[in-house]
Amino acid sequence: MDLNFLKNKFIKQLRATREHINIFLYDSKTIVSKVLSITSTIAALSGIGMLIFDHGFENTEANNTFIHIIFRIILGFYYFKFIVGYIYSFTPRKYFKENRVAGILLLIILCMLIYDATSPQWATSILTYILGVENPHIFSVIVEQVSFLLLLIIELGRASSLLPSMNMSAPKLFVMSFIVLITIGSGLLMLPRMSVDGVELSFIDALFTATSASCVTGLSTVDIAEIFTIRGQIIIMLLIQLGGLNIITFASFFLILSKKSIGIRSHALIKDSLESSNFTDSMTLLKEIFISTFIIEIIGAILIFFNWSHDTPFVDFYQKAYYSVFHAISAFNNAGFSLFPGGLTNAFCSDAYVLQFVICILVLLGSIGFPVIRDVFGDMMFRHKRKINRKWSLNTKICIYTTLILIGVGMMFFTMFEWNNTLKDMGVGERFIMSFLQSATTRTSGFNSMDFGDMHIPTLIIFIILMFIGASPVSTGGGIKTTTLSVLVLQAINTVKGKNRLNLSHQEIPQSVIFRSMTILMFSLCFVVGGTIILTFTQPGEDMMKLVFEQVSAFATTGLSTGITPELTTASKVVLIISMFCGRIGMLTFGYALIRSIRQEPGMLYPKASILV
Repeated sequence: MDLNFLKNKFIKQLRATREHINIFLYDSKTIVSKVLSITSTIAALSGIGMLIFDHGFENTEANNTFIHIIFRIILGFYYFKFIVGYIYSFTPRKYFKENRVAGILLLIILCMLIYDATSPQWATSILTYILGVENPHIFSVIVEQVSFLLLLIIELGRASSLLPSMNMSAPKLFVMSFIVLITIGSGLLMLPRMSVDGVELSFIDALFTATSASCVTGLSTVDIAEIFTIRGQIIIMLLIQLGGLNIITFASFFLILSKKSIGIRSHALIKDSLESSNFTDSMTLLKEIFISTFIIEIIGAILIFFNWSHDTPFVDFYQKAYYSVFHAISAFNNAGFSLFPGGLTNAFCSDAYVLQFVICILVLLGSIGFPVIRDVFGDMMFRHKRKINRKWSLNTKICIYTTLILIGVGMMFFTMFEWNNTLKDMGVGERFIMSFLQSATTRTSGFNSMDFGDMHIPTLIIFIILMFIGASPVSTGGGIKTTTLSVLVLQAINTVKGKNRLNLSHQEIPQSVIFRSMTILMFSLCFVVGGTIILTFTQPGEDMMKLVFEQVSAFATTGLSTGITPELTTASKVVLIISMFCGRIGMLTFGYALIRSIRQEPGMLYPKASILV
């Protein structure tokens, strides 16, 4: 009883002391919070600048010492900020809950700093013998810097709360975010330590690579496996991840991580960027996008890790793991970049059918769209729990059925046209497997396990059509989208039947959706035709079919090529850069971004005109 009495008395005294401190500090809380917030943003930008300076340039010993001191000062500030925030908080539990991610990262960094300073034998034994770490010191430095980078990104996430105050519509902000991402990516790829010794990457090649990665295309004027160092390849991988899920989604996610709640304008921005119907659904979809992406990419990386060919010359476990993660991210985001010269046509990948099948599954999951993933896997979860079975939404049905039909059509024509050409040296089973892989890769993935330059013209025409159609909405793929094609085909059938309304599954397709689909098709066709015409001038003497294939591949952000990409002139590269950018943004979104404001239609109705068509 005495111990409990003393314990309760101590707790009461502690709470009373804290209340007195909070009352004493209350008047300065607002000012201190603003100062810490501004200083935190400056410190985060400075930290990222130091990381770029450290990893992007060959530094002297004096520079390394200076960078090390700056890192420690920035890190010390964040520990100070965390403690001050706790002191000024009226509810400690609530404070720790809201800042748990930053707290965990600071704790990890502190543990790594203590390990570097003391190097206890028991910790070294755990890292060496249990985790299989060959160099514990280098491992601790990597963990420390990765944790530090994540901390800086989360702190910058607080600055994303300024996005709604910019008074920019979601389409304009979407366009600007990709311009900023491509600009930063181009600058980073041009740093000396991003490319191998003796190689000086030109601006146009850096811009092309950054655009291709950010727009998850996969076209490349240089061989990223031979030109870029591991630092440059990691930059490309980050550009793929940011571009695949779109930078606004990332900003919104880190905004949620750094704050308990967000304002109504931030909600509206997220809703518009995800094309969601309401605020609640958009926030749920945003969280599910990150969770599903993380889970799918991790599972994909594990499956890829265990299905590499035994002849693949990996240096060690870590290189094998790195290659697995890179290809999983590239596949799910439909980017098509590979760390092997020639991509999946490389000798170490061309016969690894299980590996290619895993990559195709990742491609298909990334291309069907996050709402479809949620619908399908949510339905499976409901059945597992023996609850009421939910019906798939009409959007999910259209996306899945159209995707399956397009893959089937692609397989059929590819098998038919290439049976005695590129498939002639394979067995019957291998021919059908390769047909499936090539048809699936037209879902804007860019992973080709065969040389498209050797294929017949009818095959290339079919693939051009499939690339132009592309993936599904709210996915990592491009093209005019499967739903656009389905709506237009169904509307054409409806018109032939003499019907005015388009009904499907006891639901009416709104006229606005039909008009948007027509607009997307018209703008996209005009853009592809215009780009091809310009390519015929900038690339004289080149085969017309190859130019059309290259243009459609760039616009649909597919990344497939007949092999002419490295041979393009500077003017042709600029044309494809613009095509990749506009294709990733979407022609309709790009049009919305150019319009200052959408005027409301007049209330009166005009007489109907009679026009012959």
